[in-house]
Amino acid sequence: MTKDEKNIGTVISSMDGPSPGSLEFVVNNGKVHRGQFVEMDFGKGTLIALVNDVQKTNRYFERADSVKEFEKNGSAMSEQFPTAEWEYLVAKTRPLGYFENETIKRVTFPPSPGTRIRLASKENLERFLNFDENGLLLGEVDHHNLPVKLGMSSLLKKHVCFLAQSGFGKSYSVSVLLEELLDRPKEQGRIATIVLDPHGEYSCFAIPPSEKGKKDYSKKTRLVKASDIKIGVPKLSVGVVAGIVPGLSAPQKRDLGRILNELKKQMKDGLGPFDLNDLRDAVARDKAIKENSKGPLIGWLDMLRELRLFGKIDNPSIPDLIKPGQLTVVDLSDTINLKKKQVIVSYFAQRIFNERRSNRIPPFLMVLEEAHQFAPQMAKSETAISRSIIRTIAREGRKFGASLCLVSQRPVQLDTTTLSQCGTHIILRITNPYDLKHIGESSEGLDSKSIDMITSLRVGEALLVGEATHYPLFFKVRERKSAESKHEKSLEKAGLEFEQGLEEKDAETAELL
Repeated sequence: MTKDEKNIGTVISSMDGPSPGSLEFVVNNGKVHRGQFVEMDFGKGTLIALVNDVQKTNRYFERADSVKEFEKNGSAMSEQFPTAEWEYLVAKTRPLGYFENETIKRVTFPPSPGTRIRLASKENLERFLNFDENGLLLGEVDHHNLPVKLGMSSLLKKHVCFLAQSGFGKSYSVSVLLEELLDRPKEQGRIATIVLDPHGEYSCFAIPPSEKGKKDYSKKTRLVKASDIKIGVPKLSVGVVAGIVPGLSAPQKRDLGRILNELKKQMKDGLGPFDLNDLRDAVARDKAIKENSKGPLIGWLDMLRELRLFGKIDNPSIPDLIKPGQLTVVDLSDTINLKKKQVIVSYFAQRIFNERRSNRIPPFLMVLEEAHQFAPQMAKSETAISRSIIRTIAREGRKFGASLCLVSQRPVQLDTTTLSQCGTHIILRITNPYDLKHIGESSEGLDSKSIDMITSLRVGEALLVGEATHYPLFFKVRERKSAESKHEKSLEKAGLEFEQGLEEKDAETAELL
């Protein structure tokens, strides 16, 4: 097929263009959809543009008074005039960049009116959007039947976030990402993955699926329940404690560090590991600590003791959780205490980051569900225990192979410093104007037209913007291979399963009687 046969439209002059940032074309062959990519000859190369709006118009229907006058006798305009011959479609696009000598450059000069437009070819789109044949398959570019395969480094190294209001596919999309990481062959380079999961959304990965056709990831997944977690006090450093108890002063840190070192020395001398009670008693006995410092320090240790989270050894061991090609799900759904959840998140994040910096564990991705709970924007440090370490990983993690994946339904409540460090944003449907404004301010390369399109996305449709592709990309998330989360069941299905369970219990009771 020649270029002329592929032409779908022609660039026209308009109030806004053609310009380096905007151009319109009239569609003269086939259909064009919002979110589609088009291309055109440009100098010595090829320019790629994104269709962000499509408008249909007709000269016969431009004036309301004329339409009313001609149709007042009951006859339609189309019956009186050749209206179909004057209907035309205008596509509004945003020029993204152009190829020249195998390099991609930004558009600084507009194409000429009369330039012929083509649908972007798969080959050009793959190259332009930086797709990787060995990348992570997240879905398909809408209207192009082109697989979205993103390089693991380009997607994850500078962190990624999934943003959407409840019920529009955040957890589903994250599950697709987890499947890709678990399916990745060793020879292509694998990383470890840990999910800090407040609602048990991802515990399904650790359970063999009961549904036919669903892939079993249970042998590659380790499930850790919050109720089983114990933080080994001998593993604590002053820095870790300061992260858990943000109010510690410099003298208190110094005194606590000295006592921790003494207890660790006694442990090495044969007295065995110590717990939080031993640490508290040692602080209470120490006469070198000033009384105005000792009281608050003991109070904080009592607060930690009430969480029933600390023991003499770690359970589970952190190095056992972080292994290449393995998924660890830390299920926090069996505790409702937000402070306890934050302490767990803070401790796990600090330990695995420190272990990674020392190269004792492999590169990892830490997925943080309900990220606005653990790195809130408007909260004092005393009630945002885990925010500091999450910020640190967001700022410094890429240098050490420590990647973050933030998942949130309320981006406006998510710490701006942390969110701004995410190089790639995957945005599903959001309609809250405050969240949209926040996203627009924190996502580079996202224009007002793309933000407007976010509000009309259907379930499973997403906008990707940032480092992974460099240009905005609308795509359809692929179907997941693993079993669905218990939270993704419909009300009808959940109600049916509940009543079936009651009937089975009644039948068992009747048999016993």
